[in-house]
Amino acid sequence: MRGTNRIATLFFVVLLLVISFSGVQSVSGYFGEDFPAKGPYVDEIIFKVISSQDQRVLALQNGEIEMDTSFFDPSYLPTLATDPDISIHQVDRNGYGQLTINCAKYPLNISGFRRAFAFAFNKTKLASEVMDGFVFEHDSVVPRPNSWCVEDEFDWNYYTALPDVGNQILDYLGFEINAITGYRLAPDDTPFEIVFEHSIVSANLIALPNIVLEALESLHIDCRKQYVQFTDYMDRVHHHEDYDIVFYEADFNNNNVDWLAYEYGSAYADVDFQNPSNFVNDTYDGWLDQLLYGSTYEEVYEAAAEMQKILHYNVPRLVVYENTYLQGYRNDQFTGHVEDLERYISGLWTMRKIHRLNDSFGGTVSIAISEDPDSFNFFTANSADSASILEELWPSLYKCGPDMNPIPDLVENMRTETHSDNSMVPIGHIRYTLDIIRNATWSDGTALTAEDVAFTYTYQFESGYYGNPAANDLMKLFSAYAPSTYKVVIEFSTESYWHFSSFAYDYIIPSHIFNDVSGIGYDGWDTWNPVFDSAEPNVNCGPFNLTGYVEEEYYKIERNPLFHYKGDPDDLTTTTNQTTVSNALWLTAISTALVAGSGILIVYCIYSKVQDRKNVENA
Repeated sequence: MRGTNRIATLFFVVLLLVISFSGVQSVSGYFGEDFPAKGPYVDEIIFKVISSQDQRVLALQNGEIEMDTSFFDPSYLPTLATDPDISIHQVDRNGYGQLTINCAKYPLNISGFRRAFAFAFNKTKLASEVMDGFVFEHDSVVPRPNSWCVEDEFDWNYYTALPDVGNQILDYLGFEINAITGYRLAPDDTPFEIVFEHSIVSANLIALPNIVLEALESLHIDCRKQYVQFTDYMDRVHHHEDYDIVFYEADFNNNNVDWLAYEYGSAYADVDFQNPSNFVNDTYDGWLDQLLYGSTYEEVYEAAAEMQKILHYNVPRLVVYENTYLQGYRNDQFTGHVEDLERYISGLWTMRKIHRLNDSFGGTVSIAISEDPDSFNFFTANSADSASILEELWPSLYKCGPDMNPIPDLVENMRTETHSDNSMVPIGHIRYTLDIIRNATWSDGTALTAEDVAFTYTYQFESGYYGNPAANDLMKLFSAYAPSTYKVVIEFSTESYWHFSSFAYDYIIPSHIFNDVSGIGYDGWDTWNPVFDSAEPNVNCGPFNLTGYVEEEYYKIERNPLFHYKGDPDDLTTTTNQTTVSNALWLTAISTALVAGSGILIVYCIYSKVQDRKNVENA
């Protein structure tokens, strides 16, 4: 029966791969002759709050929603893949599920102990038997879609369970087995217990705690699992309090790896919200400066590669799976969906480019979100549902493009200088001089100027004293000022490959609202809550404006008539839609036969005109 299930799953995977080619613009085909930021072409977007995945799938099927910001469970694939009005987007996740290990707690602070556990853990079992095959084994703390990942450079992998190797390591380290209890003692001859804490409710992950315990038990380690509220143990993790091993997922919203410094650097082992595993390693720290302050790609790559190898050997965090995301979206009314390596199929660029099938202007796009936004203060918002709406409302100097390269938003030109380029730049500093576009306008009619940009970075930096996490990326900020109305200078006290991304994508805030209208001081960064607090002016400068909402029901945003790159109906008549073969055509190319006696599903699929989608492997 298991073999039949696997063959059936293979059929639906093949079907999915075929269908997922249709109805989308590839990243390479996205950049037409038009400036890529131009749009949007629909009148409004309604984010509908639908908490149940069953209900979201049903809403997609009956046309109540056009797409879902979340990803559906593979169990829904047989139903959705055969619907000609629904296309499926499949992409490797820029993130993973992982076990964070408390490296500050004895005997978990012994790297060999953690390495033995990694060898004993069965990632292959988790991938093939537990999670429907829509995951794959991975070791590096940098996910495979990230171009800095060096997974293929590791000398060994922790994929298949090798408890014999783990036991040999523990024997060598002096973890003796107590003849009475059958459990290992720490090298100082004291008994110990490892507690795995989790809050797993997903059907696909329900077996994970048992696989964790299987690995520990195969090493003769006394252990138990404990269900705990997610916020409970994450609060302890964030503040470096007591825990042994915990599970949570990690996602990355860009292609950077400067976070390797803060996530694992010894200096951050007692800093709240940094280095959650409390990892301390001098060799690792020796690469930090080159990672953070290297000025060339080669320098930074060398550091990032060596740091990944050190983490692979020492295992402060064990990546247990990297999964494949599945998103469904309707294709019977709209086209122009963009495959986004960061935001997938329902993000910023799809909302910018989506339009009616007949290339007419306007229309309403309904999108499901799983819960209410937790805040409209982007300094405090934590939910993905908040982020989906906020990114449509706020401007930034640059936007992360669908291929994760920068696309100008408020910038016309940028000049980068060090002392060797300009003697007026202090030695060791890097200066960015940016010309701001002249037609950006806040939704209250006030012009957006360089003063707003300079104010934004000053505000983030100064409010860091009061706990604003936005200051974390600006610790080396030397100055931010506007020498003229549409020119801003941002200078850092060190040279670094990463300084650009530390400021380029930050949302720009209206200085006149913070200074004149509301008087939001540096200490008010976390109490500012436009939309949910009616006393706070909600002034934005994005492609859409928020125009209404009913909590637990919907949030409506409408096309901003003042948007600096607003779309024009004529754009749609001159833009070639990068669309491949329709679902119906692909489905006619699939022939299936079910041999009743043997239960073998024979799949024969004719592949023709399949475009090269290698770029999506980095999604």
